[in-house]
Amino acid sequence: MTAAPKTGEVHVRLRFPGGMILDYRAERTIAERVAAHLRPHSIEVTINGQAADDLPPLPCAELWED
Repeated sequence: MTAAPKTGEVHVRLRFPGGMILDYRAERTIAERVAAHLRPHSIEVTINGQAADDLPPLPCAELWED
């Protein structure tokens, strides 16, 4: 496993109805905002502190910034 980046990024896992799973890295605040928006749509969101360098960044993360 690759070491976690030193940027405060977390691992974000999105599990869609039907079983598709996508893994990304994002800043914790952005990950929490995305989770709050997606969970009511039956998308399971898991956030943990183990973001690996090889995870792709969350697409369009800038849309969730302040």
